[in-house]
Amino acid sequence: MSDTPKYKEKKFKCPHCHVIAQQSWFTNHQLSSIISGIYHHIYLDYRVNIQDYSQKQIVKFLNVAKSQFPRDINTFLPANFSVATYQSCKEFSLWVDSKIVYPLNSPISPPNEDLSDEIKSIYNEASIIFQDSPKGSTALLRLALQKLLKQIGKDGKNINNDIKELVTEGLTPKIQKALDLVRVVGNNAVHPGQIDLDDNSEIASTLFKILNLIADELITRPKEIDNLYEDIIPDETKNYILQRDSSNN
Repeated sequence: MSDTPKYKEKKFKCPHCHVIAQQSWFTNHQLSSIISGIYHHIYLDYRVNIQDYSQKQIVKFLNVAKSQFPRDINTFLPANFSVATYQSCKEFSLWVDSKIVYPLNSPISPPNEDLSDEIKSIYNEASIIFQDSPKGSTALLRLALQKLLKQIGKDGKNINNDIKELVTEGLTPKIQKALDLVRVVGNNAVHPGQIDLDDNSEIASTLFKILNLIADELITRPKEIDNLYEDIIPDETKNYILQRDSSNN
């Protein structure tokens, strides 16, 4: 089971209501079979009351129609056309050649609000192309990470060096791994290596979550603590704490 919509998957997150729900699939091949079945059913009772030579003509028509319907339908519908109906909200999605074409809204969560406008723009661009190009969206997320490191005061030119500097400053192993995940996978998107990103939307979708996790840990939480400190601690106590810490140096 996956959050990301996948062709013929039985359960995934609905792009309409964002609830993980059961899917009912319907294809153009099933449609042609249903139409053929309707024709057979219509003529079943009728053939009992007509002459034998007419019955032969009807059987001939039904056999021709059975082979003709799939070709006729594909003149109106794209080849490999499918519809998935969601049991949660009863909405549907349209698929062509195993890719979702409707709705076009992305299943990706919005960017962390504390990211700079430039990073949000890169993140949103990555989410727009996510369905068509997981590799392209991953490369953009690497760029977003580079900008994020600059936002928190690092050089922003060499991601690996910036991570190394953060580790020496006491960065937690969890966030170090998160940073290196975006760095390494992003590098593979820019310079192909051992990680195949061409058809792996699962890796790309996870990196969006990881980038937001990094932003939460390195930007949002420190900001919340600073705001609480400024609002709650009296100025006199702040001065005492400042003197205490300076005396330890």
